[in-house]
Amino acid sequence: MYRLQFCALLVVLACGPRSAPPPTPERTRSQLTADHAELLRLHARAREAHLSRRSDWLVNEWADSLFSVSNGRVSVTRPSQGQPGFQEYFDAVEFQAWDDIVPPRVRISADGQMAYIIVEKRVHLTPRGASGREAERTRFAWLSVYEKVAGRWRLAAIASTDRPDSL
Repeated sequence: MYRLQFCALLVVLACGPRSAPPPTPERTRSQLTADHAELLRLHARAREAHLSRRSDWLVNEWADSLFSVSNGRVSVTRPSQGQPGFQEYFDAVEFQAWDDIVPPRVRISADGQMAYIIVEKRVHLTPRGASGREAERTRFAWLSVYEKVAGRWRLAAIASTDRPDSL
């Protein structure tokens, strides 16, 4: 009797809805490699934006709203709101360093729709026109969260900490 019930259960399960087969390992590896490279390109583009004083490059990679966690607060900013503030900051400083201390750590979700990058960065800057003034030296650690929107990675959230840099 149990054998008959077991066989009936197998038949019912076999007739159930079918999902698409999982992607082949080669395709998964290929897409993972492409996504990883794109996320590192976006990370490098943020550096270029800072050193070139291009706030438009920076906010162009944001999602519709960027959540920021810093200094014990959470804020939400849209690109159109963030660009003027970043441009004012970029115009007021000269960067001596905006460099990774260690290679960024990239993780991508199994479905390829979310990712994060963990960054440790050294930023040295002086106010523009402040000749002879010693650079502000700051060490940052942050987590950038990306989501894929219409096939394109967008920065959706960032959480950061900082402390004085000794170098």
